[in-house]
Amino acid sequence: MQRNVLGFAAAHAARTSRSPRRRNRAALAAFLSASLGAAGAAHGVIVFGQLDDFENGTAMGWTEGFPTPNPPTNIPSGGPGGAGDNFLQNVSSGGAGAGSHQVMFNQTQWAGNYNAAGVTRITGLMRNLGATNLFMRLAVQGGMLNSNYASSNAIPLPAGSAWTPVTFDLTPSAMTAVIANEPLSDVLSNVLTLRILSAQAGPDFRGDVVAATLGVDNLRALRLQGDANFDGRVNLNDFNVLAANFGTTGTATWQTGDFNFDGNVNLNDFNLLAANFGQVIARPGVSGGDWSALASAVPEPVGGCAALGALAALGTRCRRRYQE
Repeated sequence: MQRNVLGFAAAHAARTSRSPRRRNRAALAAFLSASLGAAGAAHGVIVFGQLDDFENGTAMGWTEGFPTPNPPTNIPSGGPGGAGDNFLQNVSSGGAGAGSHQVMFNQTQWAGNYNAAGVTRITGLMRNLGATNLFMRLAVQGGMLNSNYASSNAIPLPAGSAWTPVTFDLTPSAMTAVIANEPLSDVLSNVLTLRILSAQAGPDFRGDVVAATLGVDNLRALRLQGDANFDGRVNLNDFNVLAANFGTTGTATWQTGDFNFDGNVNLNDFNLLAANFGQVIARPGVSGGDWSALASAVPEPVGGCAALGALAALGTRCRRRYQE
């Protein structure tokens, strides 16, 4: 019943639109509404902090689609942790046909509403296990009108490289529209597919046709590390959270200052906050200036210089504690 209502409403909009372009767009919306109905939202549920470490022996939903002769494969040893550390390997054959592109995608745990989850970046470790240089990007596909956005800048992985930390931001300044039917904020509210790919020439969602072997591990759904209160900034408010909970063991969360998800609040978390102190990464559709204006309306306990002094003082105390 709900599907019929949605389809009727969209079809009515298509009939009553005045311009041909609007009618075509509305007709597409009608088709999608009738096809997807109430299931128009992404069928996965992205969760802040979720981790793909591949220790369960599976590909954890990563695929190249069907048919492919070389799907992503769980390798039981040789990850960044060494012997016995599982990782995911994706092979591309080059040439033509299925499996020729260096790309893989996920439509399960990496689909969903990134805005609601507070996820603005994805981190991980990657290794080029082949003889061809790779240029790694992330791409998101979603929204009602099937838009695609990809990383504006590629992360180079030289042939034969060691495990390398990678960070992909999902902000307007870090993503470029490949198919722009909707703004990035709308796509991130309903991601249907997350892609990992190599694309040398520029932002893309298909991946280069190349003979290559990629290793991937420890993919994490994150935001700017140190941003304990999810306001898009790392500042004294976050420092106060960390300081109040410093020394907590086993039960800490991101909101209490555990920025590496080990259950503790200690020097490691302090270092992550200190490294990002003063940075601003706005959510899609909200500029850094907007966040600054919002924050200026909330009085902080001390000024910026005092905050830096407090950071330095806490860092000294932490290091002394670890050296004792």
